[in-house]
Amino acid sequence: MTSSAIRKWIPGLIFLFAQIANNIYELGRDTRTLSWSPHTTQVHYHISAYKNGLALPKEAVEARYGIHATEWEVHAAGNLKRLVDTAEARHHNHPDSVLIRYSINNHPTQTYLWLQNINKNEGSQSFLPTL
Repeated sequence: MTSSAIRKWIPGLIFLFAQIANNIYELGRDTRTLSWSPHTTQVHYHISAYKNGLALPKEAVEARYGIHATEWEVHAAGNLKRLVDTAEARHHNHPDSVLIRYSINNHPTQTYLWLQNINKNEGSQSFLPTL
């Protein structure tokens, strides 16, 4: 091969190795950020939001977070958690709490609880119970 032919392959090889490295990195994480990342998990979830002790309607939850209140997520549970954190950081008039109940690959159900920090008036905080 000539040096000009080798130079044509360099961008493709860099991209390929970056994808492979990302796949290996994300196998141990709770995110999937690139389209080639392996879909080794399926997360069945239900999101509920509560204001003054009352559950918000399903339609309000779906409008706030831009996803179905009950559905399958083909990426990772961490994506759902970050979605709630990001939406609450952007919006005003927060619910008192947001509860995500989810099961990864049909394993036992886990929960993620987002709480509004009303007492200190410091915005929101996230709380992930250890199970």
